[in-house]
Amino acid sequence: MKTLLPLIAAALLLAGCEKIEGQLNITTDTKLKSSKGVVRTLKVGTYTADIKANTKKKITLRLNNDGDAKYEFNVPDGSIPSNGSFSYKSSTVGQPVDLTGNVTTEIVNGERRTGYESCQYQEPVQVCYPAPQGGVQCSIQYQTRFGQRWIEYYNRTTDKDVTLSISPANTGVESAQFIGNAKWVERIVLSQSACR
Repeated sequence: MKTLLPLIAAALLLAGCEKIEGQLNITTDTKLKSSKGVVRTLKVGTYTADIKANTKKKITLRLNNDGDAKYEFNVPDGSIPSNGSFSYKSSTVGQPVDLTGNVTTEIVNGERRTGYESCQYQEPVQVCYPAPQGGVQCSIQYQTRFGQRWIEYYNRTTDKDVTLSISPANTGVESAQFIGNAKWVERIVLSQSACR
């Protein structure tokens, strides 16, 4: 029986390419530099938006109803908490704005479960065929087989709320705010048998 221990990743705001969907509410016309290097003025209004991290050092804000424009904010590697506040100046984020925010993450582990599940595995099979000069040639080929395996696991539910406040550099006066949420469930495998 193969035992798999659950992996506990570093608690970062946007591990991998986690996408947080929400809204960007702009109360004062705000200038941001797009990912193409063009400074644009975002007009007062409410935009459907999302944020995600392509790397641990960059947050990308995308406005879905503004031609899918993207705006990137540089952040120090691994500096955004899974629970707590953060603040970065314009010189750090590479935008004409300061960025502050708050992250709240709730993680709930479900009950342990056991049972059987369907699975696939590769089985070596000897295949023989006539050789061009006579006789027979054989080789090993792998074929997909369907089977079952016993598994012990639990489901982990993560609920993340993110608020970002955007202010013109060195003013401390908020001109836009992003509010978003993401919720997902992942299976944490404790142990499982071979697939057969």
